Amino acid sequence: MTDHTVPTRLKSAVRARSLAEEGVAVSMGATAVVIRGAQADTVWRALEPTLRTGFVRGALTARFPARGRPFLEGMLDQLEEHGFLREVEEEADLAESDRAAFAHLEAMTRRPFAALRFLHRSTVLVRASCPRLRSEVHRALERAGFRSVRTEPGSDDATPLTTRLLVPGHGEALHLIASGEGVWLSGPRTTSATPDLVERVQDWCRYRAPERNRPPLEEAALGITRSLVAAQLALALVAHVARCANGPQDSPAEPGPGEVPESDPEFMVTTDDLVSEPHPFVAPPALDPVRTTPFAPGGLDGTPPAEAPDQLDAVAHLWDRVFGPVGAPLPGDLPQLPVGLARVERSDLVGCGLTTAQARVDALLGGLHATAWRHRPREGGDGGRGLGLTPLAAVGAAVGDLVLTDRADAWKDVEPPSLSAPARRLWAALTLRFGVSARLRVRAWEGLWLTTLLTPQDVLLGAATAADPDACVREALLRAVAGAQATHGSVVRSAARTDPATASLARWCRETGLVRVEEPDGARDWRRHGVFAAVARWS
Repeated sequence: MTDHTVPTRLKSAVRARSLAEEGVAVSMGATAVVIRGAQADTVWRALEPTLRTGFVRGALTARFPARGRPFLEGMLDQLEEHGFLREVEEEADLAESDRAAFAHLEAMTRRPFAALRFLHRSTVLVRASCPRLRSEVHRALERAGFRSVRTEPGSDDATPLTTRLLVPGHGEALHLIASGEGVWLSGPRTTSATPDLVERVQDWCRYRAPERNRPPLEEAALGITRSLVAAQLALALVAHVARCANGPQDSPAEPGPGEVPESDPEFMVTTDDLVSEPHPFVAPPALDPVRTTPFAPGGLDGTPPAEAPDQLDAVAHLWDRVFGPVGAPLPGDLPQLPVGLARVERSDLVGCGLTTAQARVDALLGGLHATAWRHRPREGGDGGRGLGLTPLAAVGAAVGDLVLTDRADAWKDVEPPSLSAPARRLWAALTLRFGVSARLRVRAWEGLWLTTLLTPQDVLLGAATAADPDACVREALLRAVAGAQATHGSVVRSAARTDPATASLARWCRETGLVRVEEPDGARDWRRHGVFAAVARWS
């Protein structure tokens, strides 16, 4: 919380423009606010000299007429909220080399002169495998105001350059430049990197561009790109110094081993055509089904899930076009009748649902299954793997995957249940609209149902499991119809991912105790991004 007993003043880059009776527009760079009110223009013109030279908030409001104090307090709150105020400091004449750095520091901190002194006394070690990039970063840091910059060769081409910044009185801060196929990363801009983050960035770069596909960083054609990302990295280090000058409230503690950060670090991303923009590094760690912990019990009370469009809006960051672990789930040119279909970008995977939104959720979960789990051959003891946008859906999906991949031997064939109206419509679509010859096989065991749809030649059309017979039949029919309807792409033919099926399976798991459910290693980070993960094994 800001100390209102400390003398403050407007930052030098703040500008104001009268809007007549509407108020006053106050701006600094790309940030602007309108102070509204008929008296705003008069009050601003009267107070602006005081605001620019310095004031103590309590003393200023005490001198103001009592009737106008609420308006003044509101105006000062707006200036504070938008970062237009800084502390009154002992100022010194700026050297020409410090002017650019000071303007950047003043925009970022309430104590720009203190930050400038931190900058002068900080030490930066630059380690790089590319001599030209190392030289560009060295020059950029010196232009930014750093006076102690050392360089040494590096060896890792996935992260061709790292910097270690030591600000007096603060811990060492790590930043980096990394390159993938056609993309450069510099930062992070909002925090310092951890060794775990560096490793994840390296993994991302190696996945995006194996070593044989990476362009030589020494190429002359990359000169402008090297200069741009070097300048961006220098700004990230200056921003870190500014956070240190602001105090502990702007320097959050780094997460400890095994802890999950509160937010995603942000990198500047530059493409080969020199388009640069910030992106959060949404790249959760791979889920490991072998290393597990007890599943957190919250969210398994059967609370109805949000509607599919709301669920998708909540996890849209997962298909960030640079760092997202999955492509966007979109209907594209796929037909949407009689069931909804959607395909994950950069993939031939097709999801299905009774509506297009439900199909997009199914496609998203299918795409995440292909990328989220640690790649290793599946073995009998691995159990079932489940992902969901709610804890209940993840548990149900894991139980369903366990049943469908590691089936019990004691299943008994039973008569198919009477088809509900939705199931009859799906059956008619499959057999009449698409002309598919199919037979329905239903089996039961310990309160579970297993439905398979087969051709006369026993080719699988669709399969599902649930603790509710109608939900089980409907999902199997849904997947069979989707497979017949999809003009291109690949539909998952065997799964339990619809809400009625997963809810019944989670309930069955809880009531029977025949299956234990755990969280895979890495699930906490995925949970922060809105995706829940579970591993189910037979008790």
